[in-house]
Amino acid sequence: MVLHVRRWLSEVWERLESLLTGEKPDESDLDLYVEVTLRAVVDAVVPETPELADELGPEHVPGGLAVGMEEFLVTFVDDLFQFGFPHVGTRGNLPLSAPLVEVLDAAADALVAHGDNEAEPDVERVVALLGPGDPPARRVRRVAGTFAKLSRRDRLRALGILDEFELRVAPFGHGLFEFDAGLVGQLVVGFAEMIYYSEWQGYDDFSLPPSERTHPNDPAAVQSWRQTGYPGVADGYAALRGYVGTDDSPLGAGDTWTDIDGRVSIVRESGSFRENDYDTTGYEEPYPE
Repeated sequence: MVLHVRRWLSEVWERLESLLTGEKPDESDLDLYVEVTLRAVVDAVVPETPELADELGPEHVPGGLAVGMEEFLVTFVDDLFQFGFPHVGTRGNLPLSAPLVEVLDAAADALVAHGDNEAEPDVERVVALLGPGDPPARRVRRVAGTFAKLSRRDRLRALGILDEFELRVAPFGHGLFEFDAGLVGQLVVGFAEMIYYSEWQGYDDFSLPPSERTHPNDPAAVQSWRQTGYPGVADGYAALRGYVGTDDSPLGAGDTWTDIDGRVSIVRESGSFRENDYDTTGYEEPYPE
């Protein structure tokens, strides 16, 4: 764990240096390390399911990797969660995707150290997740961490032990920064599932402000919609049909929309309270201060 914390702090320091000097840091290997680790996350949380082809149809086979979810997770984590120096603009935002995957590797290392993994880590599992146009396998083998090398089931086991980790850092002698690693597991599992079944895939450019994005609202444009039979977004409509009114109540007034049982009706207007409507004589506070 200490090694991963030091690596993260080193990356933060490099970011600060680049911010001060104006030089763009060399992040090629770091970016690839983040991508292959999050690719392993997606492969475990929203896996390809070829066994469903005969039962449900071929559209149920692809998983999150087929729609590039790992790339979106990087953007989502780095842009949604702000950490750094916001007063200097977007350049001051320190990406959190790198320390996030470092935490995943720390959990994987702990899983292996405890002997709780079912299968031995194997870098060829990472290579197997590559597709056409991806970086060469030798580069992927060089940067892949322990988490990505685990089997799917062992990756989920590693996520399960994140609750055991709690990091406390006091970089300037005071001002303790606490971090519960369990939040990382909730983020990569919960958000990955939520994003996959959302409308995200159909947007032309999700990085644009919401007012500038366009979406076809076509079930054919979103893989998860095709798999679940979701018909697309529908316009909202007013569901309120009226107010409950009775003959002896000041609430509920105006024309009757429908009668329920001869004593209670649904009426068009809300009505209003009358002064001294409720007699509270003799009321006693059950939990007096």
